[in-house]
Amino acid sequence: MKKIILLIVILIVTDFTLVSKKSNIKNSQKENWEYVKNRLYSGKGDTEYVYKINALVKDAPILISLHSASEQDSLIVNEIIDELKVIIPNKKIDFFKNFAGKSFYNLEQTLSGKEDETLINGFSFYELRFSNIEFSFEKSNNTTVFDDLIETRLPDGSIIERINPPRNETYIELPNKVWLRLKETLSKDERKKYIKYELLRTLCYIYPNQSHSRYNYVKKGVFYAPNYMPDKTEFNNQDIFLLQRLYSNNFLKQFKSYLYTTYSWRYATTFLNKKLATLYAILIVGSIGILVFILLFGIFQNKIFKFSFFNYFLPILCVWIYYSNLSFIYRYLTDFNDPIDWEDTIIFGLIVVSVIALITSFLLWGLEKLFVKENSVFSLKLILKTVLTFLAFSIPIALIFIFDGHINEGINFFFPSFLIFVALALGRGLLIYLNHFSDSLVKEKEVELSHLKEINALAETKLLQSQINPHFLYNALNSIASLAPVDSQKTQKMAHSLSDLFKYSINRKGENMSTIKDEIEMVKTYLEIEKIRFGDRLQFTVEVDKDLENKEIPLFLVQPLIENAVKHGISKNVSEGKIILKIKKKEGDISISVSDNGPSFPEGLVSGHGLQTVYDLLRLSYKDKASLNWTNTPEKMISITIHENI
Repeated sequence: MKKIILLIVILIVTDFTLVSKKSNIKNSQKENWEYVKNRLYSGKGDTEYVYKINALVKDAPILISLHSASEQDSLIVNEIIDELKVIIPNKKIDFFKNFAGKSFYNLEQTLSGKEDETLINGFSFYELRFSNIEFSFEKSNNTTVFDDLIETRLPDGSIIERINPPRNETYIELPNKVWLRLKETLSKDERKKYIKYELLRTLCYIYPNQSHSRYNYVKKGVFYAPNYMPDKTEFNNQDIFLLQRLYSNNFLKQFKSYLYTTYSWRYATTFLNKKLATLYAILIVGSIGILVFILLFGIFQNKIFKFSFFNYFLPILCVWIYYSNLSFIYRYLTDFNDPIDWEDTIIFGLIVVSVIALITSFLLWGLEKLFVKENSVFSLKLILKTVLTFLAFSIPIALIFIFDGHINEGINFFFPSFLIFVALALGRGLLIYLNHFSDSLVKEKEVELSHLKEINALAETKLLQSQINPHFLYNALNSIASLAPVDSQKTQKMAHSLSDLFKYSINRKGENMSTIKDEIEMVKTYLEIEKIRFGDRLQFTVEVDKDLENKEIPLFLVQPLIENAVKHGISKNVSEGKIILKIKKKEGDISISVSDNGPSFPEGLVSGHGLQTVYDLLRLSYKDKASLNWTNTPEKMISITIHENI
């Protein structure tokens, strides 16, 4: 019951704790970060890398080279540099010639082949190549070919060509080159607007999000439009915020902090790095799946292998519910653009998985009943059940694959389920093997334990029987010692009788049982010994049913009863003492009774050594199928009852 409750709790908790919290963007700070998010990231979550000038080199400067620039254009660029220094104060921004002491072209020719060896203000020329933005104020010549070269024609007829900055799917960067052929009739402000626009758009890469096409770009930020529109946009506070954050020393840390405090964990992780989010999703789903698998088979392991349809349907329904739920969780964790209707998903999902579980259960139940025979060898049954489990779970998915329009998805649709069903089938096979091994081990241990109990009982019986002989020998030798000075003939006779008694014991070494007839003979010998000692004071009678003489009872079972009657009964009498031994059959049971006319039994009779031995012999030999009782009225008697149907 506890495991079932735990399964339900896991199902509920995993669904509701993973629900994405909605973004709540109200203040300008969040609006600015959303501007950064929507401009610099594709939203595909393929990588955490965002393009900026020479991002791979720590503290790299932003340098600008001019080619064929007029004095007016040079002054314009210098004004733009001064403005950028205020906006991005933590970055070194300057003309390349001012920073390196020589123009980019002169250094390139001078250091040909030695770009990595010569350091310029702590940077190699190779590194500075990717920090340099080259502006050529002329039409590019036809001998230079760039695959990424794009051209923009401005409304006034001016032409701008550039190498398109690299996208953030890769860390590889290209030198930044822009060719401008601007109309000479443009005013300074117009020329500055175009040059500044190109320089700003070169500092970062803006993804051409198609959703922007429905917006009016007039008065929007420079980085707002997906395409180059210098005549419709203006450099505003959101653009400044974007540049400041992008070129800060810990941009990624700040951006991550914003995402994780504004959005759910799964959205933030998937947005930044879909591969990492997929890995997390696999780990989460896999961990939950393993836990659920253990709980499910822990609940149904004693029922699932019986040929009962219900015992198949219940665990298989649980498997399909969790399979559907975990698939839903995986999709939810890796694709935040997929709309989710929780109510419809749960209701519709339960209906679908119930039908699929019914089909799977019928298939597995029918296939096993058809192919798995009870008298087959275990290894064959194990292989068949494993294979049939895989088939029973795969067939419904294959039908969906064929009839629900997923054929075009090919192996991408079926392969993940295929791996899950292989693991499920192998898991069930492993469980069957472990159950079989466990059952075999338990049976083996039970046999071993039974054998040990038998050996232990035998050892205890031997111990009890070994205790009888020294105890009796002690009493008999005392009797012989007391007779020796008085009557030598009786002493001799008593010694011979004692010898016969021990011969009986020695000849039965290793035996636990004896016939009633042999036990009576041994008892009579014992009484003859005691009669020599007590003379006429001891009288005894032995009555045994003839048909019981060959019945077996534990060795030395009766003798302690007689010894107890002599020691605690007859020896206490001044007058004649009588002992009566009866072995009768009563209502199918064997009744052994010893009565005497000595003093009454005291409380706690069985505490004595001899009778305790008899009690232990009965327990070891018959367990609860025999009993020992005594009475003082109407006559003093101790009796043993042995049930013959043992």
